[in-house]
Amino acid sequence: MKIKTILLFIQIIGLLHLASCTGSYDKDIYDWSIQFNQDQKTLTFKHKSNTLLKGVSSIFKLDSSYISSSDYPKISVEQESLNDKIGSGQKVIYSFSGLENMPDLNQVFYFYEDRPYFLTETYLTDKNKELKSNYIAPIYTVEDNLFLEKSASNRVLRVPFDNDNFVPYLSHPLTVEDTSSEVTAFFNGENRQGLIIGSIEHDTWKTGIHYQTADSSKISLLECFGGLANELTRDVSEREDRPSCEHGYVKGNTIKSPKIILGYFEDWRRGMETYGEICATIAPPRKWEKGTPFGWNSWASMATKVNYEGAIDVSDFIKSELQENNFSNDDIVYIGLDSFWDNFKPEQLKEFVEHCHKNGQKAGIYWCPFSDWYGNPEAYVEGTNNEWKYKDIYLYAPSGKPRKIESLAVDPTHPATKKRIDHYINMFKEMGYEYIKLDFINNGTLEAVSFYNPDVTTGKQAYNEGMSYLTDACGDNIFLALSIAPTFPSQYGTSKRISCDAWGAMTEGEIGTTGYMLNSLSFGWWLDRVYPFNDADHILLYQPSESADYQLGANRARITSAVITGIYMLGDNFSLKGSIKGDIEARIRATEVATNKDINDIARIGKSFYPVEGYTAKAANKTEAQFMLKTSDYIYLAIFNFNKQDNMIDTVDCKRLGIETKASLSVKELWTSEFSVIEDGKLYCNIPPQDVRVYRIESN
Repeated sequence: MKIKTILLFIQIIGLLHLASCTGSYDKDIYDWSIQFNQDQKTLTFKHKSNTLLKGVSSIFKLDSSYISSSDYPKISVEQESLNDKIGSGQKVIYSFSGLENMPDLNQVFYFYEDRPYFLTETYLTDKNKELKSNYIAPIYTVEDNLFLEKSASNRVLRVPFDNDNFVPYLSHPLTVEDTSSEVTAFFNGENRQGLIIGSIEHDTWKTGIHYQTADSSKISLLECFGGLANELTRDVSEREDRPSCEHGYVKGNTIKSPKIILGYFEDWRRGMETYGEICATIAPPRKWEKGTPFGWNSWASMATKVNYEGAIDVSDFIKSELQENNFSNDDIVYIGLDSFWDNFKPEQLKEFVEHCHKNGQKAGIYWCPFSDWYGNPEAYVEGTNNEWKYKDIYLYAPSGKPRKIESLAVDPTHPATKKRIDHYINMFKEMGYEYIKLDFINNGTLEAVSFYNPDVTTGKQAYNEGMSYLTDACGDNIFLALSIAPTFPSQYGTSKRISCDAWGAMTEGEIGTTGYMLNSLSFGWWLDRVYPFNDADHILLYQPSESADYQLGANRARITSAVITGIYMLGDNFSLKGSIKGDIEARIRATEVATNKDINDIARIGKSFYPVEGYTAKAANKTEAQFMLKTSDYIYLAIFNFNKQDNMIDTVDCKRLGIETKASLSVKELWTSEFSVIEDGKLYCNIPPQDVRVYRIESN
């Protein structure tokens, strides 16, 4: 009786202590506050007294059960100093334990002084057994969150997983439910304030941000999680020839989520750039100390009929007519052979390189390291001395069928895949190629039932192993242009295609696919923080069957779209020799628009322009019309008119460009060489139909 009384007394004291501790789990650090709700066992995040998210818990999956941090009976919190790659600050650890047959859960927060963001990640630990999970969400809330004032200019950003299959970025009003890959932004277009949330680690998980928004103001569901596998990651498909596979399982006595950034920025555009810069701090970009590549690629017009005589003639034309007339950087132009370079004889491949070198050019070539395009499972893998067949290195789905996107996918961790890499890369290097376009490498991110390396259990892990091996084989002096590729991991490419193919054919109101490509620049410009260069694809300036679509204004827009994005590649068939001759008109068009020094000087800067607004596109999947870049000397402003009939007559409020002075500023339009003046903070523009104007404004 006495023991029962003592135990009851202890329980009462414990309950009283818990009641008296209301708020004891709260933390105020720098400009941030975390408040712990004792009843719901959830967290609220505030920045400078602005409530951003409330009702937040961390969720994970074990077997088929989803467990929340709010399910745990025991909670404690501790704080300690922090010093890491990002900076110094304070680390806060919320520990959840005491849930029967479940691992301990620690949610760790990283705060940095004078930073408008924090980082967080979730750890699961069980010292007595191995854990296995393919879903951990450090941020999960289903409460209504309203940190943006209600406005028709509010937007949420959906970022594609890769640049395959013409999937656009979406800048959608807050009336939608969707899932973004790796990162998203919720922002007010008018005042530019916004919340950025996404993964800054890309070594293990595919990260998704699932959101539900309503009333142009609120987020009613926000779930940032590792374990994304859907149609856009290419892991789920309804096609029989493309079998599906769930996200791989992460295993160990301790497993953790991806590390997440959550920040509130006065300008969401700076927030996206900060996100990119932090990702680049975690995984530094591939080094490139040379200038922006100018050049040509064979795919757009020669395509499957690329041939030795024609490519040589293109090299000579570019040397004599373009290269000597402003179309070069550091006196170098890259001449690239795309797919079907095996139309060349082996000796011609080497002679092509030598010819390019004589013209002061560097030669490029094309390859798909994680693809089997021929689909013959009994064929021997190149470079393996007939030790392995392709069926031995395919990635397989649970159904037993090989995984596939456009081509059959091979295992990046398999020794035969690596020997195949050595075989081709050594051949390219021995011939003297210094630029390789790597295509369809999203195959290397696919989930599978297993990988050759037993320590690899997810598609991201496999991709990292394969790409690390590939880049080591290439060395530091080869420019690696990633074509169809995941956005992250990003440290393996010197450039990445920012959209899918930008063909020249007209589509309503977009100057061909220029508008489609500019959609990706509108909302993905910040990727030049994680890659040395963004890539707008090669530019077509003339097609005889569609000559009306390739007038001067439209071609100026096409050139501008490239130079304000990153690397600068032409794609027309300029050859007058060989088995597939081009048209002299293509040469005329190129000399007309690819030799403007002022415009080409923009490409030499090597930075992507960013949107002036970000909420004015005509639809969620369309492009912005105004882009800008600030340098130490100038502010550049590019304005596109996609209308087919009417001039765009507009007045730009220069405050939106960051120009606050009332003094007159000199302005040069770089396509027409006309000068004007900004007075009273206004820039007056008159842009012809399907054309562009690029203004260079004195920096104040």
